[in-house]
Amino acid sequence: MLSFEELKNDVAIYDNKIPYFSNIISTIYLTEYIAFLQSKLPKEKGIIVSAIGKTDFETHFVPAQIELLTRCINEVQMFSEVISEKTLNDIISCTLSKPLKTRNNRLLVYFFSALDDRSLITRNWQSVIDKNRMFLSSRKGTPLTQTDLSSANLEIKESSPKGSEIIDNYLKKLKKH
Repeated sequence: MLSFEELKNDVAIYDNKIPYFSNIISTIYLTEYIAFLQSKLPKEKGIIVSAIGKTDFETHFVPAQIELLTRCINEVQMFSEVISEKTLNDIISCTLSKPLKTRNNRLLVYFFSALDDRSLITRNWQSVIDKNRMFLSSRKGTPLTQTDLSSANLEIKESSPKGSEIIDNYLKKLKKH
């Protein structure tokens, strides 16, 4: 017969009759004790996490780097128009007044992916571009979505777009600035 008084004095007393009995009792006791301690903690206000996610590229390029990247973008003719350093600053800060039309979506993706690979921009760059509706597709003229960017990113892993070597050369120079 099991006796509470015996158990109270020695929790392992019944381990030979009921294997692991003392471990079960200890687990129950500790679980209850943790719940008790948690109830005594002061209540903390929850932190509200934005569902929007990152809304910028989280980067801090110096003017010389902006100038170099602007030359790179214009040399590979990434957009249907030549851009200025101010336009690149607007891209980076996500404050473009209107979306830019790409000439080659894969080249745009290669550029941002290369910046990401070097930890120069946020890893969520596709989401940033999508949320801010920054670029228009080279074919349809519609805003590039995260799905479009992701698909192009997979394609460039298979084969680099024409002009990618120019981007790589500029990004090597970027380290020196």
